[in-house]
Amino acid sequence: MKGLLGDEAGVEPIVMKIMAGIILLAVGLGIGVALYQQAGMGAEQTLSFSVNVSPTSAMIGKPMTGENTTTADVTVQPVLGYNEQVALSANYDSTYVKDVSFSPQGGPGSGFGSTMTVSVDNTAALGTTTITICATGANGTEKIATFELTIQ
Repeated sequence: MKGLLGDEAGVEPIVMKIMAGIILLAVGLGIGVALYQQAGMGAEQTLSFSVNVSPTSAMIGKPMTGENTTTADVTVQPVLGYNEQVALSANYDSTYVKDVSFSPQGGPGSGFGSTMTVSVDNTAALGTTTITICATGANGTEKIATFELTIQ
């Protein structure tokens, strides 16, 4: 580098290295944001929970007066770290079933157990019916489990 002072000879390469670093950082951030939007948000959307009932079926006698009840354990478990509140409800045919209740009726999506109580009275039809247990997360996620009840 003829004609340049010793200090001036190193300025241009340092500036070029800094500029190259800034460009690489910007490209890296751009790729990172794009990857998050494609994969990261997708992973967030898969955060969920499962609902299970045990046992999955029961037999109960139709009472002459009053009502008979049976219980089952309902378990809510998180999938990939889900942690929102989850509420339990049931859909059933009132021709067969008088009432379905849960204790507790809900809990954290990080996992909880509940006892489902099914009641039938003397107006219940004889036969088999399906009770659909609905678990609904605070974010609108809905999962179901089914319980089969035979009334004799």
